[in-house]
Amino acid sequence: MFSSPLLLGAVAIEGYAVLAVELLAIRQLTPYVGNATDTVAIVIAAVLLPLAFGYEAGGRAEFASGDEAGIRRRLTRNLLVASLILSFGLSHPFLVTFFQILDGIGLTHRLAQAAAHTSLFLVYPIYLMGQTIPLVAYCSTGGSLPRSTGLMLFLSTFGSFLGSVVSTLVFMTFLGVHITVAFTLGLLVLLAVLIGWRTESRNKLVPAAGALGLYIVAINSPAVMQAYGIVSNNLYSEVRVVTNPAENSRLMVINNSPSSKVAAHPEHRFAYVKFIEKEVLEKLDPARPHRILVIGAGGFTIGLEDRVNTYTYVDIDPALREVSEEHFLRRPLTPNKTFVPESARAFLRRNNQTYDVIVLDAFTNRLNLPPDLITREAFMAVEQALAPGGRVIMNVITSPTFEDRFSRSIDATIRSVFPFVSRHVLPQTQVGSVASVLYLGGGHEGEPYEIYTDNRNRSFLDY
Repeated sequence: MFSSPLLLGAVAIEGYAVLAVELLAIRQLTPYVGNATDTVAIVIAAVLLPLAFGYEAGGRAEFASGDEAGIRRRLTRNLLVASLILSFGLSHPFLVTFFQILDGIGLTHRLAQAAAHTSLFLVYPIYLMGQTIPLVAYCSTGGSLPRSTGLMLFLSTFGSFLGSVVSTLVFMTFLGVHITVAFTLGLLVLLAVLIGWRTESRNKLVPAAGALGLYIVAINSPAVMQAYGIVSNNLYSEVRVVTNPAENSRLMVINNSPSSKVAAHPEHRFAYVKFIEKEVLEKLDPARPHRILVIGAGGFTIGLEDRVNTYTYVDIDPALREVSEEHFLRRPLTPNKTFVPESARAFLRRNNQTYDVIVLDAFTNRLNLPPDLITREAFMAVEQALAPGGRVIMNVITSPTFEDRFSRSIDATIRSVFPFVSRHVLPQTQVGSVASVLYLGGGHEGEPYEIYTDNRNRSFLDY
């Protein structure tokens, strides 16, 4: 049916690469523009639309009857050019530089940055890769058109299935995002060499493809990641550990957000951690151990020196404990601390015990706010996990003076479940228009209350 099984195999590899590139783009952009639905939608649009135009452009290509060499040259060129452009858009060193440039020229809105990135580094490569199916269709010999079309669509879709599953659940999880980038783009380069091997330009093709392949591997190598201080770069997060010799401290940065800090001198720790320990943990009744739930484990610094109370840390990144113990804390967690690598909402849904203190520490980055944790339903799940008389404390990076819609909405959402929380602004943490704002509540949420009016005012009986 097809003159070359290799060309037919190219359809499956194209399907794999397109889905893998889409997921890699979403993951690589997360530290810079977040992973909210709107930014993900921009990436998806930057893949689907040029893919459609690529199908149409490939179908309009004109080749002489039997000109398989011309088709191979076109496919080879498309794959190499796509690999080169994607190597800029998906590799960490170029991403750092690119977003520094955008910040420098004043283009700071996350949606505008996402649109700029995808327009420059995704649209044209996907357009070129989209031409693969119709170009391969030119090489169909005999047989029915429906059968040929069905086979190519099957291979492309099956390749996309593998791209969505293998690239995330296998490569990103066990090898790292940078290795996944190198593998995906290297696969395209290798395919280009195999397709172009039977053309007259192979003497030029092999050195060019070899140089491109070596460059892709080098720019995504573990040595480069180490040079940037990256100690973990998996499906969930990019983790860096930054050392400050002047104050003898280490800072854990997760997805470009300072997440946790340890220091030789207690005064150099994060202000909100000191507040939580002083105002909540140290005031717990020492007569018995208490159960404490921390949602958003970070570097496990909340209650770090506590050997009495039992702590359960919940975070979606399963590598966080090992990374923290090896590179950040540089010591194992004490036996009274348990790490649960799971989505917070999933944990709360199956949770069957209550906690004396619940700390919500997942709102420390305005770009990467977990949307499933800032809803009324999420706070209701937290409230259900709170023991009678328990305390809940939430650290939210927001406007201390309610200057934007988010600060007003998150405040109203929290109070719809915990109406009597107190709001503590830590002015020493303010950067620009936002600061660390702590919501502290519990203890009286279940008591009855009423609204005083001119007609019915029994305040003199209530105090």
